[in-house]
Amino acid sequence: MKRRMTMATVVSAVALAALSGCGSEESPKAEPSASTSSSPSAEPSTAEPVDLTGDWGDDDAQWVVHFHADGTYVEDFQGLNDFRVGTYDIDGDTLSLIGDDGNTDKGTIEGETLVFKLGTLTRQ
Repeated sequence: MKRRMTMATVVSAVALAALSGCGSEESPKAEPSASTSSSPSAEPSTAEPVDLTGDWGDDDAQWVVHFHADGTYVEDFQGLNDFRVGTYDIDGDTLSLIGDDGNTDKGTIEGETLVFKLGTLTRQ
């Protein structure tokens, strides 16, 4: 049993010594391939920034959101004007309505509509 462990230790030591020589300076350096580039691989986005400024509403939900150019909004809901106010944030196709009440509603921008759980807003 002891002899097997000694033999295994010797074989392991020889293998490690052989592998350690693989990284020596004598080995040829790999040339960068034509596909290697320091520039980012993703193309820059050509999507136009979304301009939500104005009134967007859903008649069925009786919901209107007034988006202002300064990044704020005011919601009218079921006949209550100025029901909720806050700021909005756009991240890709996600729109977040960050209310002064501490709640945030997230929706998606899908073409000419804003889709939320409450309803789908269209420009009015």
